Amino acid sequence: MNLQKPLSILVILVSLTITSAQTTATPETFPAFWTSFKAAMARNDKEAIADVTKLPFLFESKERDRAGFIQIFNQLFTRKIRQCIARAKPSKEGENYDVFCGELIFYFGKDIDGKYKFLEFGVND
Repeated sequence: MNLQKPLSILVILVSLTITSAQTTATPETFPAFWTSFKAAMARNDKEAIADVTKLPFLFESKERDRAGFIQIFNQLFTRKIRQCIARAKPSKEGENYDVFCGELIFYFGKDIDGKYKFLEFGVND
């Protein structure tokens, strides 16, 4: 039995599928990011939030790597802040988005890789 012809057809089909997937892939949208971010926040999933945070992350004048961010997660995202984020409606500011929670503002935008990330936070003055 000659498998060369069926194998060639399979290789062509796989190539076409990969090419099609690459050309039809759409860039990540903020609404998709925000839905995923809020879901991870609701689960209190520190690792998932760290995955979508621009690192190193500045907290109390100290740069934190992924492990450091996970360590300070509960200080930054208290239960009250997580509840606020669950109800928040982000405001668009130029290319970025802001979320106001009490005295804090959380900033989101695209990182150098073109994906939305949690960038930083600051005091709402």
